[in-house]
Amino acid sequence: MLGFSVDGMINALGKSYYILVYGVGLIAMILSIIAFQFKHRVTIILSNFFGQTCWVAYFLLQGDLTSAIACALSAVMLAVFSKKDKWKWATNPISIGIFIVLISGFSLLSFGVWSDIFPLLAGIFAVIANSRSDEKRLRRFSFFWCLFWLLNSIFKMYPVAFVNDLLCTISTVVALIRYREKATERR
Repeated sequence: MLGFSVDGMINALGKSYYILVYGVGLIAMILSIIAFQFKHRVTIILSNFFGQTCWVAYFLLQGDLTSAIACALSAVMLAVFSKKDKWKWATNPISIGIFIVLISGFSLLSFGVWSDIFPLLAGIFAVIANSRSDEKRLRRFSFFWCLFWLLNSIFKMYPVAFVNDLLCTISTVVALIRYREKATERR
């Protein structure tokens, strides 16, 4: 099992450590929540990319290597999927499978407690969601991505991540409603 300890950092920074953790979490939260409100796939993915990079720092500061790895791999995946129009291989089923295997493998290597299943599942749904070509499907699968991160936050008691994941789940539902296809009006 891989481990990561932040005790030295907590001792060195004192209360400033918590300001740093929650500050990074707040930035990640803002980027993650607004992502699903964008209309176009590329802006959704880019906002999520920057949010995921902030979550990597947040989880490392919390000492949660499994969640940090899942977020880091998600960030790489988002960077690749944002270029799907230029790189035709980016959303090829083999590429999608490779990202799922990478996220699953690294998550399992750092697996420490039963609740580490949630970052693993969130990572898998992140790959499926962001590999979709249209925004509607991206949002549908993102609902599960957000839901599994919400469960991770609940069971690991991360207050900033909990608020983010709850608001992201709500944001995804709002975006699904907001951008739903309007039924053809009958005359």
